This record gives sequence, structure tokens and C-alpha cells, in this order.
Amino acid sequence: MYPATIVLLLFSTPILCSNILAVFFFPSVSHQLVFQLIWKELSLRGHNVTVVTTDPLNDSSLTNLTEISVRVAYDILKQTKIHDVYSKDSNVFQRLFSGYRFMDSIVEAELNTSMFKQLIADQSNHFDLVLVEGLHPVMYALAGRFKAPVIAVATFGLMAVNYNILGNPSHPLLYPDVLFGFHNVEKSLWSKIESVLWSLWSWYHHHYILVPRSQGMAERYFGESVSYVGDMEASQSMLFINLNPVVYPPKPNVPAIVEMDQIHIKPAKPLPEDLQKLLDHAVEGAIYFSLGSNVKSTNLDEKLRNNILGALSELPYKVLWKWESDYLPGKPKNVVTRKWFPQQDLLAHRNIRVFVTQGGLQSIEEAVSRGVPLIGIPFMTDQPSNVHKIIDMGIGLGVDPVTVSMEELKKCIIEVAENNKYKKRIEELRDVLYDKPMAGLEKVVWWTEYVIRHKGEIRLKSPGADFSWFDYLLAEVVLVATVIITIIIYLLYKVRSYINGLISEYSK
Repeated sequence: MYPATIVLLLFSTPILCSNILAVFFFPSVSHQLVFQLIWKELSLRGHNVTVVTTDPLNDSSLTNLTEISVRVAYDILKQTKIHDVYSKDSNVFQRLFSGYRFMDSIVEAELNTSMFKQLIADQSNHFDLVLVEGLHPVMYALAGRFKAPVIAVATFGLMAVNYNILGNPSHPLLYPDVLFGFHNVEKSLWSKIESVLWSLWSWYHHHYILVPRSQGMAERYFGESVSYVGDMEASQSMLFINLNPVVYPPKPNVPAIVEMDQIHIKPAKPLPEDLQKLLDHAVEGAIYFSLGSNVKSTNLDEKLRNNILGALSELPYKVLWKWESDYLPGKPKNVVTRKWFPQQDLLAHRNIRVFVTQGGLQSIEEAVSRGVPLIGIPFMTDQPSNVHKIIDMGIGLGVDPVTVSMEELKKCIIEVAENNKYKKRIEELRDVLYDKPMAGLEKVVWWTEYVIRHKGEIRLKSPGADFSWFDYLLAEVVLVATVIITIIIYLLYKVRSYINGLISEYSK
């Protein structure tokens, strides 16, 4: 190719190099792994990315990436048992209040760090786009501070109010709130009433309790002239969200909502030599046991831990347990513990028969991608709904951590390990889930650059986002129709009474 042709191609190809601010504040390794893929790819595409995160990559090869660490959030996490804050056994209203108070403390601690304060105060900072983890309204103040369009990102299904902000339909019976639980809305009238009342209350709580409280927080850290966070939240251009039809019911989404399609799933890599050797020799099969990054196995109460140990000790399989300390009291001979396992690569090994999990969305997706059936032990948030879906889809079984016995857990693990129907079903789901026209990361990057190119001036949100409840529910139309029908019925009644009177008069 001639040099002149090369120069022509370079100048004829549109090159987008933008300044992007990303803030992913929640201290959860499984969530941050998804976010890391996004900011890394944007950096590799030539964008200048500044990211506030609890888990920096610290990759010196990414020369146009600036990472601001807010690992102080993990200090708060250590002081709080998160599975108590979001416990599945607590009242749904308690989970709402305690969950947001917990996030308040995390956000306050991060905004108080010197580097975050410096980021906000530096008047020379300019950003073409702000990416925020869509879990707390206060972070939308960054869009007002830097006068930039904003995209929200979430690694699991958000509450119904987050969809309503974009004008997305969120029917309380077809698509119950994630905190309420998809499986809670059965055929009983009372469960339907509960879901409707919860939807109304969560909407009220968000707009009239959480957002005003977040505004007070924003004014403390951004100044009293900061834009109203409720307006900034409503102005978001798009929402990137991790959903899949295995766990979440199919839902009609407006174009402003983009599903990320399991972007964290990677091709399997070779295991470390010791793990490879261990699993290769486990010809009887192996069980992988992990409760994820938020529910620590070391925090289990003694009764549950002993029931689990008793069940695992009687299994005819090797067990690999992600145990977060150096010592497991009463560890059976067939159990191998590590503080961390390369989960995706481990699940790809042919001898892994069952994955015992807390029911986190990312863990379920990784199990599906590797064709490994599941045992769910749900503790909090969306995990009970996820485990219910595991059972409903026929890809595993579930047990309640409060009531499960040693015998029940042992029986469930052996059933899933030995009955090939679970393996067959999850492999069928894998083939469906990963048959898609475009990689999720490609989709996320394309839409991110789309918002930057058009400076946030896009028309992807539903007109329903600007509708009042009065208009959305056709209250005026229903009222007018009711009045007209009432008048017609009244007139018919009067006509009938008049005719009956005439008939009576002539019959005398």
C-alpha cells in the first residue's frame, strides 16, 4: 500500500478520543470484575479514562488510565456483615432502609477521601461522559458538576423505580421488584396486592426520602449550588445492565436500556499445576463450594458450618471450598480449602460435577457458561429469587441456610451430581444463552461512544419517563369514561322508569 493511501485512510477514519469519568463505588469483587472490563476496554480504545473504584487494576500498560482507589469502602464492609444488612429473612422494608443506610456510609467515606475531593474540586477537569454505578443517587451529582451526559451501569437487576426513571414498563405482577422477589408473586390475591403496594412504596421512598437525603449529601461535598440529584438521575442517557433470561424473566426494555450479556465470561485458561493435578486425579468427581465475595464462608454461624462440614465429609467426591482463612476447624480429608480459586477456569474442568453457590448472578452465569449444575444456598438480596429460578429451570436444587440439615444438603448434592438431567438441562441453556449476534463488551463500548458522539442528546427514553402517574394510568380517560357511562346508565334508567310509568297508566 502506498504511503499516500495510508495517510488518506488515517484522515478519513473517524477517531474518537474522549475524557471519561467512571465511578464504581460498591465494594464487591464480583461486581468490580465486570466494571474493570469496561474501563479497561475504553482505555484500550484510546479514551482517557479516570475511574474511581474499590478495586484498581494497577496495570502500568494502560497509559491513558487514571485510577483513584477508594478501598476505604472495604473497611466499612469488614465492620458490617452484609448478609445481615440484606438478609433474605428480614422484612423487605428493613432491607430497603438498612441497605441504603449501609450504602450511605460507603458513599460518605469515599467522598471524604482526599483524592475524590481533589477530583471534584479541580476546575481544570473536563469530562465528555460520566459512567456511574446506578445504586445510589448522590453519584449522579458528578454529571452536574462536570456538565456531562451520564450513563448508569449495574451488574444485576435494579429496583423497579430505576426502570421507571427511563420510562420503562415495570408491571408489579409481571416484573416484581428485585428486592420483593420474582417468585413471591404467586396466584394468591394477597401476594399481588403486596407487590403493588411495595412498588408504590419503593417509588415514594426513592423520590421523597432517598433522593432528598442524597441531595443533602451532594451539597456537603459538591457545594450548595450543585444540581438537584433527582434531575441528574432523570437525565441519564442510558442504563447498561447485566440481565439474562436464565435468571430474569424476559422484559420489554426501551432502547435506552442495554443488556450487557455476561461480559465477564472469558474463555477457559489452564489451571495452576497443583489444581490441575488435583482435579485430574478426582476421577470420582469434584464439588466446588463458594459463597462468593460478599457472603464469606468464614462468617457462617457454627451450626450451619457444622452441617455443611458433616455433609461434605460423607460425600464420595473431592471438595474444593473457597474458605477465606488459613484454618478450617474440623476440615474433612476430602475437602481442600483455598482463600481464592480461579472460578471460571475451575468450573471448566471436566471432573467438576456440582457448584454449591450463594446464588449470585455472576456465579450462576459462570456455571451456565461451563455447563455445571448448581446447589443454591441463598442469604440476601436477589439470591433467593435466583435460587428459585435455578430450581424452576431444572439446572439444580436449593436449600435454606437457616433450616438445612446435614442430611438434606448431602442428599441434594448427590442428587444433582448423579442425575444427568441437571447437567443436560444446563448445557441446553448454555447453548441458548451464548448464541448471540454481538459480544456484550462490544455492545457496551459502541453505545458508550454513541452517547459521547451525540453529547447525550439522544432520543432513546420512553415518553413515559415524563408522564405523571395520573396520565400513565389513563386516570383522566377513565374518569371521563366513568362519568359518561354513569350518565348513560342514569338516562336509560330514567327512560325505563318513564316507559314503565306510561305502561302502568295505560293498563289501568
